Amino acid sequence: MGDYNAYFRVTIKSDGTYVDLIPPTGEGEALEFSEMQEYMQIHGFIIDKAAVARAIKEAEGQPCSVKIDPRVSAEIPESYRLDIAEDNMSCRVRFFAPSEKGAALQKEELIKDLKFKKVTFGIKNDVIDSFFNDRHYCTTYVIAEGKPVREGTDGRIEYNFNTNPDLKPTLKEDGTVDFFNLNLISPCKEGDVLAKLIPADKGDDGVNILGAYVSPKEVKEPKFGYGRNIKVSEDGLELISEISGNVMLVEDKVFVSNIYEVNDVDTSTGNIEYDGDVHVRGNVNAGFSLKATGNVEVRGVVEGAYVEAGGDIIIARGMNGMSKGKLVAGRNVVSKFIENSRVEAGGYIHSEAILHSDIVSKSDVVVTGKKGFITGGSIKALGNVEAKIIGSTMGVDTDIQVGADPTIKLKAASMQQEIAESNKKLNGIKPVLVTLTMRMKKGDKLTPDQLRTIKQLSEEYKNLNEQIERQMDEYDKYMDSVEVSDTESVVKVSDCAYPGTKITISEVYTQLKSPAQRARFVKDGADIRIKAL
Repeated sequence: MGDYNAYFRVTIKSDGTYVDLIPPTGEGEALEFSEMQEYMQIHGFIIDKAAVARAIKEAEGQPCSVKIDPRVSAEIPESYRLDIAEDNMSCRVRFFAPSEKGAALQKEELIKDLKFKKVTFGIKNDVIDSFFNDRHYCTTYVIAEGKPVREGTDGRIEYNFNTNPDLKPTLKEDGTVDFFNLNLISPCKEGDVLAKLIPADKGDDGVNILGAYVSPKEVKEPKFGYGRNIKVSEDGLELISEISGNVMLVEDKVFVSNIYEVNDVDTSTGNIEYDGDVHVRGNVNAGFSLKATGNVEVRGVVEGAYVEAGGDIIIARGMNGMSKGKLVAGRNVVSKFIENSRVEAGGYIHSEAILHSDIVSKSDVVVTGKKGFITGGSIKALGNVEAKIIGSTMGVDTDIQVGADPTIKLKAASMQQEIAESNKKLNGIKPVLVTLTMRMKKGDKLTPDQLRTIKQLSEEYKNLNEQIERQMDEYDKYMDSVEVSDTESVVKVSDCAYPGTKITISEVYTQLKSPAQRARFVKDGADIRIKAL
């Protein structure tokens, strides 16, 4: 016994019209009442669902009949319902049994119907023949299938060097941080293949059952982005270094730079601006500036200087800004200590101690090692802040902010400052302009110079008003574009956070009034909760 679906057929008797209900066999599907109801309505019969259900239950798995009309109906021929999928990739048909003397369906009728519906591709004659050789009703036959589209894949670039800028210093067994063996720089040699381009696979067209071609989705074709000292192979699939140096990936662009080395940045070198990496064997002295498009590594100290790097800034012995020094890094800043300095990093900041400094990081700020304290100043980080100690027993004001992009606040403050300066200029012009204008209205005779002044001030007043309107509009648009979302950023202190510490997590803040030991500060709705580590 095979697996056959349940089906129905109309039977014409002398006392009226009946419907025979034939149960399924094996794993066959049960009868679909909605399908039978639709069929009966087409032929002018109304069928009682409750009566059908009752008859099936009483029959206990055996065929049964239900009278549906006292009239003697005309014989009903064998028929079918043909459905074409919305994507035109398949055609399905379900056949319905004829009444006892109803006409049988011919294969040619079905083929003619397919042609009428413009089904020309992927017709499964073997499936159609299987029905006409062994009829099964209320069973779905897939009688046409299109050739499916083979979707392609985007091209990609495989880099043969470390593209992860988030390697962090390791903590040594004695509790100090290894600032010398950071392995943040990826070396390369002349002729090295830096990257390989894997071309996109465009895929293959499909054909639907109507004979129309169906195209695969568009794929992305990557392109190499690179700077100087790099060439592309003849086949365009490899990126090759032309020099020995260091390789890095910045905003999907590969850079190879050689290294400029000096003993100290002082009067012997003057200010340095270099397209590549700079290694300073000694110190960067107060008052000097050092700018590099690559990484900056200082083996000594930085004192009251300005250091800027497109990549990482590494200071082995620390930074004493003397309230005027500043570090600006496109990626990470690693310094043994940071004192009285301003620091901005596009990545993380790692140090053993931060004192009275203004820190801005678009990632984490981690202060570990034997000291591991943050005292005074402010820390603004998009990610987390971790330290052994925050604040001090003296109650020094220490401001820790996490979970919000610090560059947004800086830009907003800058825009507000510009608006304030424009308003200040406007307020400076207004009294003079009003005084001269009132004199004119009173009939006072003004000198040619005073008349020229009125004209100039009027023009400047108008321009400043328009400028302020533009600045305020730009400010409003910028603030509207800023997405405020919930954050999982936390502040962790492995020893103690002292009173005087203010902690802000995504605009929610708290001021510590008592020490918090081995604590984790997390945002919980509109509050900040202190949890144990």
